[in-house]
Amino acid sequence: MSDYFCVSRQCAEQFMRLFVNRLAYGIQAAKPLPDGSVPYYLARHWPSKQLKSLQPDVVRMHLNGDVTINLYAINPKTQSCKWVAIDADFDGSLEALFHLQWELKQDGVDAALEQSRRGGHLWIFGETPLLASQCRIYIYNLALRLGVPVKGGGLKEGIEVFPRQDRIEDGAYGNAIRAPIGVHRKNSRRYWFYEADVTPEAQLAYLQGLKKLTASELETLTQGMTLPQAYRPPEPMPFVSRVPIAGQREFRILDYVQTTGKQDSRNWKAQCPSCAQGGRDRSRNNLGIKISDPRFYVCRAGCTKEDIRAALGQPVRKSVLA
Repeated sequence: MSDYFCVSRQCAEQFMRLFVNRLAYGIQAAKPLPDGSVPYYLARHWPSKQLKSLQPDVVRMHLNGDVTINLYAINPKTQSCKWVAIDADFDGSLEALFHLQWELKQDGVDAALEQSRRGGHLWIFGETPLLASQCRIYIYNLALRLGVPVKGGGLKEGIEVFPRQDRIEDGAYGNAIRAPIGVHRKNSRRYWFYEADVTPEAQLAYLQGLKKLTASELETLTQGMTLPQAYRPPEPMPFVSRVPIAGQREFRILDYVQTTGKQDSRNWKAQCPSCAQGGRDRSRNNLGIKISDPRFYVCRAGCTKEDIRAALGQPVRKSVLA
């Protein structure tokens, strides 16, 4: 079992100044699901289902060990982030992170290395929030110059950079990462930063003492650089409505929904018809449609294919493959 602490509100506020760029957050399940995963759920007030705002008392609970939270990097109002986290969990990942940490230091950038369950996280902090797109340009180019593998672009193994998007739409969240210093619920362990004593107070004092990257320094470091082509999101394609052909047996989801222009590396985003029918999915991005083969689609809120088809007035017929 992990050690339990009783930190002060001041300690929680120090944590928030370092790590919290927006007040949306997730809470990790208290114990693993049957498949062994321990997912995070957006923190909401029940039964209103309104999102909760992260407050110092919740951060205190995280640091003490009562709950475990995750954090979102990008604030959609500014498209900026307070930190960059480089996640590595492949063979040789710690060696790669130490290499990156040393090279960052040569650029005048302090980075803190945190242990993780399968590798490590390397954190860089901004003096003020920094443009997410510019942070990603810097880290991707640095890693590729050093020969550190970057996940994506044809590679299944490599570092992952948070923020994982250049920008996000208003109402979207992007990808979250486990907040440091708390307890991982999968194995009830804490993972500490290497260069400080193993108490929340000592860890935060160490992080506060690091040199913070300024916007002007980042501008200089990225001058003339762009995000490598292999890691750019696919170019948006205009939606072209198709009239179903008489006698056509194959169902095509793109005949019935309008994509929003939002996408990740593999999926178009659209409003889920089943969610919309139930008054949900106001951000219009619950439905993911596979870019390479739009016959495949899934609702991240859990609506089944049958639910989606029924909401469109095109129920699945058992004798026909959908």
